Amino acid sequence: MMMVSPRMIACGLALLVGCASSPAQPDVPGHTPGMPGLGAHALNHYVQGATSAPSISAAMTTQPSGSTIVVSVGRGIIEQFELPTDNKGNAPYQQQDTTHNYNHYTTSGTALYAFASAAGGPDFQVNAGTSASDEITLAAVEIIEGTRIQAVAWNEVVQGATEVPVTSKSVTTTGPAALVAFWWGDAPVPNDKTAVPNNGFVVVDSILKEGPLVQCAVAVKNVPAAGTYDVTWKATPVQGAQLWLIAVQ
Repeated sequence: MMMVSPRMIACGLALLVGCASSPAQPDVPGHTPGMPGLGAHALNHYVQGATSAPSISAAMTTQPSGSTIVVSVGRGIIEQFELPTDNKGNAPYQQQDTTHNYNHYTTSGTALYAFASAAGGPDFQVNAGTSASDEITLAAVEIIEGTRIQAVAWNEVVQGATEVPVTSKSVTTTGPAALVAFWWGDAPVPNDKTAVPNNGFVVVDSILKEGPLVQCAVAVKNVPAAGTYDVTWKATPVQGAQLWLIAVQ
């Protein structure tokens, strides 16, 4: 994740990199009937300067109705944040908490949104406006049989001279829930990255390539009972991150 700069614009005039999803175990942890659980999920990103398209889309096949759609967006230009939309007329998406800028990149940031009881279908698309001058990553997750947002937590961990754990704030559920964690790392452009969560969270989508882009990893965990939960991420190279954790019941 880097701030907007002329150097990055020059770097970004390479190729548009499209949808990027983790190929391993894409549907884990899945959904158990009668409990909230993971449904469809998708992630898309644009590298800076790679496209003049007016919007970015994350496409997936969802349940026809009743699911909660959770969306997180990272942008290089924080002024360009806006509510996401979709092609099924679900509106308005509700912003959770507020937009947060990075400690190291004060003109860039992340945000979280959700829409409960969404109309869906086989050609569901979540959209966000963008421009060629921005870098953007859009991640969307469907929670089946999840009817409400129970809890949301955000924090940023900044690495200093001594490595510290990159641990989210906790969320508390009152019953079975699906937990969705977003890791937005703050390492600079060079080199590919890794981001691995603990506590039973499974990465379902990620974009961790080098380049002028907003790196992101999305992990999900289904919990069968009330409790308090968090997640710690281990990344290479060592870096800080913005962390979102949302519980859907």
